[in-house]
Amino acid sequence: MSKVDFSKYKDVPTIFFQPFSETIVETISHTAWQVPDKVGIIVAPTGAFYSKKQNPNQPYDVDEIIKESIESVEAGACSVHVHVRDENGFPSGDRGQTEKVVKALRDRFGGDIHIDGEALFGESFEEMMEPVTEDFYESAAVNCHATFFGDTISYLAPQTCKATVEVLQACGKKPLLAVYNPGDIDDTYRWVIKPGLVKPPLSWIIVAGMPGGAPMWDPLSMCETLIYLLKRIKDVDTSEHPSVTVCSCGRASFYLTTLAIMLGCNVRVGKEDSIYMLPTCDDLIVSNKAVVEKTVAIARMLGREPMTGHEYRKSISMKPF
Repeated sequence: MSKVDFSKYKDVPTIFFQPFSETIVETISHTAWQVPDKVGIIVAPTGAFYSKKQNPNQPYDVDEIIKESIESVEAGACSVHVHVRDENGFPSGDRGQTEKVVKALRDRFGGDIHIDGEALFGESFEEMMEPVTEDFYESAAVNCHATFFGDTISYLAPQTCKATVEVLQACGKKPLLAVYNPGDIDDTYRWVIKPGLVKPPLSWIIVAGMPGGAPMWDPLSMCETLIYLLKRIKDVDTSEHPSVTVCSCGRASFYLTTLAIMLGCNVRVGKEDSIYMLPTCDDLIVSNKAVVEKTVAIARMLGREPMTGHEYRKSISMKPF
């Protein structure tokens, strides 16, 4: 054992510790945090962004999309965000394929599963709205944005966003306000919230972290960006606890999902928004089922239980199925 000369430390004071009661540390002031007990886990099995070249496991075939959707619901997802692809893997508005996916889910789960999707494809606005007017989807995103995703620009004109909100609500469907960047929140406010077109309570989707979206380059920027977006949403959403779903986007993947669950949000996971299982390596997502299972495990570890389809509808103020 090493010998220490403590003579030079003879004047170093020791700890002062004087309890004034039987309680050393009071805990009354630290009340329980107000985080919802339940979390909505939405699966987006294929989406419109990533190709098989980027992730060979990306489902294109409608039967494969159905299989992965059913597996994900059985693993704990309360909602399926439906997209279909053409034979080359390009995003498609094919009504026959869309109906086949929706019918398979309804035949299997009935009203126990919530279904939404994108009303974006068609040569006219009326054609764009067919998945809504034909009752395929219960809700659909309204994208008040103009964004470059890599080499592709995506935008919707103000008139289109306003009309989409009106048609969704006229058909008894829920508009989901999708934002990729802080400016999208301002557009959403100016175009559909301030004029009173979208009826409260509002439901938001944050799709940050993608190339061209609000940056999430590392853990710190991920935290700063998500918290900033949540605060800006609260600036324009007057409800006490805005309903927000955070997509597991880009490189952030499961780190972002975990942060969103901690912050009381719902989450959307799957092969639409990311190809990576983790931001720290290049391991690709193999199955949507595995992603949902991991999300359920994370939620339960953080004390939140996955919602059912019925609970999810109620949480975003939708009528029962």
